[in-house]
Amino acid sequence: MCTVSWLLNDNGYDVFFNRDEQKGRAIARSPEQFQDKGTVFLMPVDPDGGGTWIVTNQHGLSLCLLNYYQGDIPELPLISRGLLVKLLAPSSSVAEVVSTLNELHMGSYAPFTLLVFAPDLNAHHGHVIAFQWDGHVLTQRPSVEPMISSSVAFQEVMIARREAFKSIMTEPQTIEKAWAFHRSHVPEAGYKSVCMHRDDANTVSFTHLSAAPGAMEMVYVDGSPCQNGPAVTKTLVRKVPNMRLVASEKR
Repeated sequence: MCTVSWLLNDNGYDVFFNRDEQKGRAIARSPEQFQDKGTVFLMPVDPDGGGTWIVTNQHGLSLCLLNYYQGDIPELPLISRGLLVKLLAPSSSVAEVVSTLNELHMGSYAPFTLLVFAPDLNAHHGHVIAFQWDGHVLTQRPSVEPMISSSVAFQEVMIARREAFKSIMTEPQTIEKAWAFHRSHVPEAGYKSVCMHRDDANTVSFTHLSAAPGAMEMVYVDGSPCQNGPAVTKTLVRKVPNMRLVASEKR
């Protein structure tokens, strides 16, 4: 149960992610800095599995994962899908992501949709890449924003949220409009709205990734975005030859 949208600009990209979860699930930890295979990356942490649903790294590559409830769950013992994102987090390119995926036994994961934002992605080059594992086969599929995941009335939810996207994200599309879209309760606060509210589940966090030539920034808001809670911002300097990596945090 999630909604992802994005904006491509002349110098990079922005990603916006509403995470929807059951009310009884543990509260995620705000973005932290990790290092693996010589690559530094930022991600919030799901304490239940130790993985994440969104990550960005010093190369400028970002990943988002949505559960694909319409797929078939494999019968094998399952590994948390969030750990898959963490495993892929050090990747420096789309080709490296693909290579790693091809080496994995996908039957160990429940169905998902994985969005890949390449380091050189911008309004003039490339496109958002989506891979979907349906429990049987991993395929590349079109990425049409907003990308939506829902365990309840998927078709209704998809139509409602895409209609809200069209009504709010009018030209010129801006970051301010994207934030408004992810806070919205169109047509009303409920299971169809982007900022989702149900008796058993709701939107639990909002994340905004910003990719620029010199840095990757992650803004994280804990709680439903309609509540306009405080944001934690972390910045990761992009890796270039002979430059020491620096990360900063502000509130």
